[in-house]
Amino acid sequence: MKKIITFWNYFKKNEQEILNAILLGINTEKTLSQITKKMDYVSRRIGYIIKAPKTINDKFIIIFTGNGYRKLFAKIIALENQAPVLLNFSAQAFIKPLEDATKFINGTDEPCNCGNYEIKISELQIALLDYNIETKQIKLNIYLPDYNELKHFEDLKHNINWIVMQIIGEIAFHRHIKQIQLNQMLLEQKGLLNLIELPDFIEYLYKINSRNKKRQV
Repeated sequence: MKKIITFWNYFKKNEQEILNAILLGINTEKTLSQITKKMDYVSRRIGYIIKAPKTINDKFIIIFTGNGYRKLFAKIIALENQAPVLLNFSAQAFIKPLEDATKFINGTDEPCNCGNYEIKISELQIALLDYNIETKQIKLNIYLPDYNELKHFEDLKHNINWIVMQIIGEIAFHRHIKQIQLNQMLLEQKGLLNLIELPDFIEYLYKINSRNKKRQV
């Protein structure tokens, strides 16, 4: 807890400098590197994302994430709970589920920049590989149009996991995703679902399982 308080003391003291780095590009690399260094004292496995405000009256949101790693949950929650009142920032524990999927449903989303390549979320499709009724965890096949060209990139699996996490949220990712296998898009796409439908698909599996249990009583 002391390390978390120390982090927030640093953040509050340097809030204006951090804001200038984000908004004005002043010493951005140095400032963000310093935030990361201070975060490392709390945990090297906890990352952060700074999310821009939706309106001029909203604050920036600093989101703390452990990529679904359960042992970090207590520290991540503490980072949110111990956050001081800041003028331009607020704290959030965990990546939340996507709120508005409209652009992904109608295919107007911009490709995600993954460094050496781009991935368009609306083009990704899924099929259920396995569902464990007891643990409520699923194994998924995810199909990419350009998988054969992208499969040699070491960070491909990490980036796909990150995309899935941003769609269903960090807690649901940890709770429900057991394994993801990547594949080249099939020529015959019958029976596949769009990745953006995954939250509804998980809910459907959960409800089916619940109804089956009631029938067995």
